[in-house]
Amino acid sequence: MTNQPSFSSILRGLMETRGLSPRAVSRASARAESTILQLLHERIKPTPEIVKDIAPALQMPEADLLTIAGLPATPISNHPEPYRNTAEIGELVSIAGSLTTAQVRQLLELARKIKNDDHS
Repeated sequence: MTNQPSFSSILRGLMETRGLSPRAVSRASARAESTILQLLHERIKPTPEIVKDIAPALQMPEADLLTIAGLPATPISNHPEPYRNTAEIGELVSIAGSLTTAQVRQLLELARKIKNDDHS
C-alpha cells in the first residue's frame, strides 16, 4: 500500500510551481485567503465547491483537482461562477505572479484603461 501525498501538499506544490501565493489564489477564486490557508494547513478538507472555485486559478481542470482531492469528479450543478472567465483570470494571476513590479504596474494600467474604455 502506497502512502499518497495529502491534498494540502499537492495544493502547495501546484501553487509553488505556478508562483501563486494564497492571496493570489484567493483573489482569483473569490475564496477567502483564510480558506486557502486552512486547506494548506489541513485545518479544513476540500469540498467540491471549494475545488471548483480554485481549479481555474491553478490552471487545472475541475475534474482533475476533484480527483486529487479524493472527491467525485462530477460537475457541480447550480453553483454560480465566482467570476466570468475564471480560467482566464486564473491564468492572468499566474502570469502576473512572475512579473517584475514595474511590469505589474503596466499590467494594472492597461487593465484600468481597458475597463475605462468599456465604460465610455
